[in-house]
Amino acid sequence: MKNLQRYLLLDFPSKIKHLKIDAERQFGQMNVVEMLEHLRKAFVLSHSGKTVEITTPPEQIKRAQAFLASKKPILPGAQVPAVYSEIEGLEEEFEEMKFQLIKEMVSMLAFFENNPDFEQGHPTFGMMSVKQWLQLHKKHTEHHLRQFGID
Repeated sequence: MKNLQRYLLLDFPSKIKHLKIDAERQFGQMNVVEMLEHLRKAFVLSHSGKTVEITTPPEQIKRAQAFLASKKPILPGAQVPAVYSEIEGLEEEFEEMKFQLIKEMVSMLAFFENNPDFEQGHPTFGMMSVKQWLQLHKKHTEHHLRQFGID
């Protein structure tokens, strides 16, 4: 779990720092600012305590959660969970969105550090532990960084 935290605290911010407003999208529909807001909402959801409708059938949850622990990436075309639209949005300039994203990520990590047994639902992956959320955030951030040409 420390490696996941280290990635989010050290590697991810460094990659975000190199992200440019005019980065060319490799796949998907979001522009770079929308992507930053999308990732910020994911960090918010993961420690929100919000009741979430789980859309994956119960018999498929174990398989979905096993994906989180695998080295398999999130593929282009994954659907944005509807619950994201329920999270208050920000409309900021590019550099401020980068700051707000990192700020929310740090807030989430601090919450997880203080609440190691916390569980939060995700529409696709069901009820998830702190470790599973960190696994998802690593995959999710890598997916969107690849979307804009950052590996």
